[in-house]
Amino acid sequence: MNQQILDTNNSSLMPDERRYRVVLVHPSAGINWSGGSEIFAIELAKRLSAYFDVELLSGADCGSFCHPTGGISRVQAYSAVRHPLIAELVHRFATHPEIVIEHLTNFLPCAFHLLRRRADVIFPCNDYGGLAMAAFVRALIGTPIIFTEHVGLMGDGRSLKRNLRFQPDRLVVFSQAMADFVHSQQPKQLVNVIPNGVDLDQFTPLGTTIDFNLAKPIILCVASLKRNSHKRISLTMQAVARLPHASLLLCGDGCDRAYFQSLGDELLGSQRFLICTYPYERMPEIYRSADVFTLPSIDEPFGLAYIEAMASGLPVVATDDEMRRYIVADAGVLCDVTNPDTYAAALARVLDSKREIQPRLNAMRFSWDAVTLSYRNAILETIVSKRMFGKSLTPNPSPNLSRQVLQRGEPPQCTGSPTGGEALKPPFPPREGGQGG
Repeated sequence: MNQQILDTNNSSLMPDERRYRVVLVHPSAGINWSGGSEIFAIELAKRLSAYFDVELLSGADCGSFCHPTGGISRVQAYSAVRHPLIAELVHRFATHPEIVIEHLTNFLPCAFHLLRRRADVIFPCNDYGGLAMAAFVRALIGTPIIFTEHVGLMGDGRSLKRNLRFQPDRLVVFSQAMADFVHSQQPKQLVNVIPNGVDLDQFTPLGTTIDFNLAKPIILCVASLKRNSHKRISLTMQAVARLPHASLLLCGDGCDRAYFQSLGDELLGSQRFLICTYPYERMPEIYRSADVFTLPSIDEPFGLAYIEAMASGLPVVATDDEMRRYIVADAGVLCDVTNPDTYAAALARVLDSKREIQPRLNAMRFSWDAVTLSYRNAILETIVSKRMFGKSLTPNPSPNLSRQVLQRGEPPQCTGSPTGGEALKPPFPPREGGQGG
């Protein structure tokens, strides 16, 4: 077998060896720059390129590692499915028909590409559509699948239960609570707990800002503008309206932008409310231009905006739930955001004490460098165990396996077992950093 596993300390290759080929999939990457899963796919592909031969099957060019699929992305389909002539018809068949169109039109282009240029592991990032395509390729040629669950326990874990039916060779979740839920549904599913990451060099308190001509202090909320979304933006608007000297900067876009503009004008007025939309590369400037960040989501699987805000030096006010307690920790205040008076009091408290809070220090726990190392180890373990045994090895694989070399006639010695082994020690906080199993 002419193959090498990258040593954890040395990525050099012999002349007759090649890197493992890892293919990520997200047909909206490069088109939608406000989606968390799209940003995740691009950032992870960029960083994993230091260790693997990485390709991202994307919607548009977003780096040297990208290969546009040629299908229709959800963003491109969005306007079409909401045309008055067909909107009522298509919504009879799907709640989000634009996502169904993305999945259907990208299934065969991605599958044929992966059959022509085989990968050592497929990493779909676009939910069930990518999983279905990867499972199809696996059924034909045996390529293993690693998948990160971005929806989590929303809707009583309905999406997670559906995705488990595709039986990914390794599942990554954001919290131990999600891992426990997975094992209550599929006890044998291999699970790693790895948080989202933030680029600490890009998101920093130091740098240029933007004058939005709003009364200060400015409270920032970053979210898609959808009325019935789990982001619950209207709760923030009601709370800020109770703070007579504060303004609300709402950064995002979506189908209900006009609704939120009207509500903001009514509750806050033009001097205290603004909706803005900027490309992702300018988001650090947006964060630096505010005084406090808030997002009152319910059942948010993770929330990339929280750690981006903290890395940019902003304290956070958010929903008091298990995941927010882990992410925000002592970098802000958690409260009952459904009570506008309680929510407003929490915002006022953080504004008064922001100099005593150190959000940047807390955000360092989620460095992309550390997160990438955890994904690298997870990918190596998945590939090696699949090649050795035809299936994933163990929920607690040996870290030594990641350092061994698979060469012709010399398979690595397995130090793990189907029921145990030394767990990888992740480079992020232990209370959410353990692995399922």
